[in-house]
Amino acid sequence: MKFESVTGKASVYVYQDFGAQVLVYNMVQDIRNSADEEAAVRGRENGNKYPMHTNENMAIGLFKETMLKIILEPEEKRRLKKLEELQKEMEHYVLPIRELPGKERRKNISNKYKNNQKNRF
Repeated sequence: MKFESVTGKASVYVYQDFGAQVLVYNMVQDIRNSADEEAAVRGRENGNKYPMHTNENMAIGLFKETMLKIILEPEEKRRLKKLEELQKEMEHYVLPIRELPGKERRKNISNKYKNNQKNRF
């Protein structure tokens, strides 16, 4: 989500943008979760070392391209078929779920540029 890019200055427009972004993100995650289940099953069948899940950036890009076409489709059977095609397309872009190393990163106190060490959200 890109909450920094809102379209209006009034609080009503900010709330509306935020609500719309949450709705779209939830729609992407719903389709992506279905694709993740299939990707995990396929990863186990192929004998991959790590469990697999779909790439979120690619899922959002594919969603942006095809969701408007799905919504504007008048026939329900075609809509369902296009939605399944979207899910299958998301399943092509998978990434392994890797465990991060347990060691904590050492910070150099004498860092000249403090902007490189910004706090997280």
